[in-house]
Amino acid sequence: MIITAGQYDSTPVHDLLSAAARGHVGVDQRLLRSILSRGDEAIEDVVRFGLEERFDDRINLDEDLLAIIQYAASPKAIPYLLDLLKRESADPPEDLVHALQRIGEPAIAPLIALYEELGPEMGSGIAFVIAAFPHRDPAILKTLRERVSHDPSDAAFLLGVHGDPAGIPILRKLKERALVNQDLAESLGNEADEALALLAGERKEETPEPINLWDLYPEYIEPVFDVMTLEEKLEFLHCPSAELRADCATSFIDRDVPSAVRDVLVKLAAGDPNVGVRSVACTALAGHADDEKIFGMLLGKLENSTLPPAERCGALLGIAAAAKAHPEVKNYIEEFYANPATTARAMEAMWRSLDASYAPFFRRHLNDADIDIRRQAIKGTGFLELSSEAPRLLELMRDDEFRLDALFSYAMAVPIDRLQRGDMPQVLKKIENLAGGLSDAEGEVVETALDTRLVLHGLEPVFLDYAGEEENG
Repeated sequence: MIITAGQYDSTPVHDLLSAAARGHVGVDQRLLRSILSRGDEAIEDVVRFGLEERFDDRINLDEDLLAIIQYAASPKAIPYLLDLLKRESADPPEDLVHALQRIGEPAIAPLIALYEELGPEMGSGIAFVIAAFPHRDPAILKTLRERVSHDPSDAAFLLGVHGDPAGIPILRKLKERALVNQDLAESLGNEADEALALLAGERKEETPEPINLWDLYPEYIEPVFDVMTLEEKLEFLHCPSAELRADCATSFIDRDVPSAVRDVLVKLAAGDPNVGVRSVACTALAGHADDEKIFGMLLGKLENSTLPPAERCGALLGIAAAAKAHPEVKNYIEEFYANPATTARAMEAMWRSLDASYAPFFRRHLNDADIDIRRQAIKGTGFLELSSEAPRLLELMRDDEFRLDALFSYAMAVPIDRLQRGDMPQVLKKIENLAGGLSDAEGEVVETALDTRLVLHGLEPVFLDYAGEEENG
């Protein structure tokens, strides 16, 4: 069953999370607000979901569940947090520690019980979590005092971390013992002195601020169509929500479109009641624009000046690849370019056409003040392999707004004496050095660009498993 955003508030939290784990619901602010608005009852559902064995989930929601819990700071979440902590006791993640600290006093006794269950050796990471609590709780001090007999150095360090002046006598006694015990002195090192120095200063009890969910998560994000089966995608294309129909149609842009999907996209492009759906459906049909009927439908939309501009733009992008063979399409590209409201879409059509005659347009707009126009110019510089502009693309890599686009286009345009599959790993290394390093996401962008370049020259890709993607439809 497809759940639309309008149904979030009437859908049980567990069902919402299950849908997100299948990729059917994007984790965005709308989803989070719906969950958090229900208070502790929702947190109980979050905990129940998190404690289940969910080996078949396509999307791992652990980080999202932890973000919700850290924000809500409800004691109802303690069982789930302890389960996470038990699995990651050696090196607890900072977000997990903060979530427990935000809950505060109710979390202390369960934490100490878990530490005692695991023992001082296996529970060393949990001992740190306990010590990191700012609360002046006698039970915390007792736990740290007892840890002295197992690991004096670590216990001294943790007493400093905890910051309770009541730990000073424990540290002084430990130092006295070290004076007559060489092994203890060597084990203790400077930890007791450093802890005493910390305890001598002023310390404030500070609880971590709640995570800023509204900076971390977008207002809106689409479902994860890449993990869905073809049947699921077809269900989304037929669903009552125009938003979700458009999202699903968009997921087929620049992808192989199976015949079953093509037929649905044609119907959506021709007669969906929503202009946004018609527009993206037209664009998604680009791979089938050589079909006479589809070409005729798209061209007919361009010829009909009474249609909404968004719909005509979608048709232009869908038909752009045929511009070289059909001069009438180029006329529409020029028409749309001359209109400031559609200039960016015209430039997108230019690079989609792969027509080298448009190179001057991309050079002209590489520094355009309009973000969308500049982005299309960057893409066009890559797809037309304008090697002379590679230095300008390097400059654009320093701008966070355009870095990913510039990386992609630089990989497409970087001068290469002879394009060979075996040279691509070395080209990737060169780009990584020039870019000052690449994150995982950036590395994937460059790999995709290099593979795209190979494919456009009739060669097999090197880096990415496109066949595996196609199996999901």
